[in-house]
Amino acid sequence: MTLWRQSGTVWFGAVAAAGLALFTQILLARNLDDETFGALSNAYAIAMLVATFAFQGLGEVALRNLAAIDVGRCVAAAGSLLLVGLIVSTVWTTWTGEAGSTPGLLLAFVPFVIVHAGLTAGMISFQLDRRNIGIAFWPAGFQATRLAVVGLVIGAGGAVIAVPIGWFAALTPLAWIGLRRLRAAKAGTDRVATTSTAGLLRAALPFSATRLLEFAEIQLPVVLAMPLLGAAETGRIAACLAIVQGLLLLPISIFQRLLRARFHDWSRADPATLRRTGLLGAAAMALAGAALGLAIRPFASTILGAVFGGPFTAATGFLGSMLWLLPIWFASIAINATLVSPRLADLRFGCQAVGIVILVGGSFFGGSGTDGIVTGMFASQTFLLLSGILLVTVWRSPAART
Repeated sequence: MTLWRQSGTVWFGAVAAAGLALFTQILLARNLDDETFGALSNAYAIAMLVATFAFQGLGEVALRNLAAIDVGRCVAAAGSLLLVGLIVSTVWTTWTGEAGSTPGLLLAFVPFVIVHAGLTAGMISFQLDRRNIGIAFWPAGFQATRLAVVGLVIGAGGAVIAVPIGWFAALTPLAWIGLRRLRAAKAGTDRVATTSTAGLLRAALPFSATRLLEFAEIQLPVVLAMPLLGAAETGRIAACLAIVQGLLLLPISIFQRLLRARFHDWSRADPATLRRTGLLGAAAMALAGAALGLAIRPFASTILGAVFGGPFTAATGFLGSMLWLLPIWFASIAINATLVSPRLADLRFGCQAVGIVILVGGSFFGGSGTDGIVTGMFASQTFLLLSGILLVTVWRSPAART
């Protein structure tokens, strides 16, 4: 199977997952009032940020050297990262007042965060085995489960707090399958000296931080909108970003899923191929993002009204701005996905931290209403793209210099 056919398979799965995620958002938006939808979207965004920080970095370490990971030490490392994420999210929601206004909803998402350990393990197992069908449809299974739970809760007239609780219950079997698959992959590795818990944390932290910051690029605007603009406007921004997130799955499915394991291999054995893939991929994704943005932008208002309902057309300007941003965003995802060597991961973490500071600063000081968030997102993505290109073109590994 050629790379293009593999990409097509993964892209088809990503489109299916995006469609299911969008249907979930549509059901929620059409059956909840604006403020409740905004509060739920905010809590979901925070939960996904915590789960990403807790588990994605260790997943990257497993991709790089599964044989050196001891299961008990990995659980301890994941628990440490999870605790840090929960503490930070508690401090944030307390400072913004959300912990006082929606405490039950926020707490109901904690089990949903924990179940992501198994979901992440499942994706890593498919990536290790190079099983493209699994890479493609594991996220679709996650989104289909979310959609089914939302349909049941709405059909039964349940309270909104039942949504995250239902997600946890329904996703637990899928997470168990993921954990069993990764344990089986671990059993098939050679016996080598295992890494200490502290060593796992040191290896995982740059990847946890960078994957968190990658995810924050799409979820942080929702989190920032809650204290800045209120729950109703947060819901409208979340609806726009649900559409954008579906489009972003084009570069994500190829560069962060299909090719991720190869990038780790190339970083050790063939840095020139890795560098060339990053630069060519960024150029191709910029063109794809521009084409999609130009094609969709004239219909932004129609799409929002038809999909989410009339009140959401008030966010047409925000969605239009996000579509102008697509070429930069697509290219940034492609180029930064290739920065997987330990040294480049550290440098990338620093750049992404600066990018998030730019996003937050722009959101607070870049203008009133959604203008500040738009300004922050444009400035942040532009910086991330330029810094990624600089790191790819300038940095040379020690092996490449000799």
